[in-house]
Amino acid sequence: MPENNSGASGYAFVAIVGFITWIALIFSPGITMEAFMQEVFVGAVVALTVAGLTYRYLPGASMKYFHPRRLGYLMVYTFVFIWEMIKANIHMMIIVLSPKMPLKPGIVKITTDLSSPAAKLMLANSITLTPGTMTMEIKDNTLYIHWVQVCDDLSKAGDIIKGAFEKWLKGVFS
Repeated sequence: MPENNSGASGYAFVAIVGFITWIALIFSPGITMEAFMQEVFVGAVVALTVAGLTYRYLPGASMKYFHPRRLGYLMVYTFVFIWEMIKANIHMMIIVLSPKMPLKPGIVKITTDLSSPAAKLMLANSITLTPGTMTMEIKDNTLYIHWVQVCDDLSKAGDIIKGAFEKWLKGVFS
């Protein structure tokens, strides 16, 4: 049996996140009010049902993540992630359009100060979603990353790959 979380707080968190996700996915500027209200009702039923079935399997789920400070960190993190993704896409475009550019692919071992499994997962996914890098494995506080252009100074690799992700994720998950 999975580890139980904070009960009602975990249930409420999963239900609210599920409902917000539902509304974000169905919303369209052209939707009629009647159709929107039907979707709101169905979304509430689905979110409450899914939360009831899954919150016990999400031990970190808690209403504490709706604290304004954490939400502020999450908003800043979102903008940092988008900026890092834009930079990485431009970098990969230059690599693709410059076939003579020397590449040095390899696997890099980096460590993180994040303690929460959810924070480590979010860091790993952020790294993977950034073109040119892919998280291959997470072991304790170590991430193994495939990197398209490994730098010569491996001591700086962690700072380059993690960028500002880790700093803002600490605020979200601490």
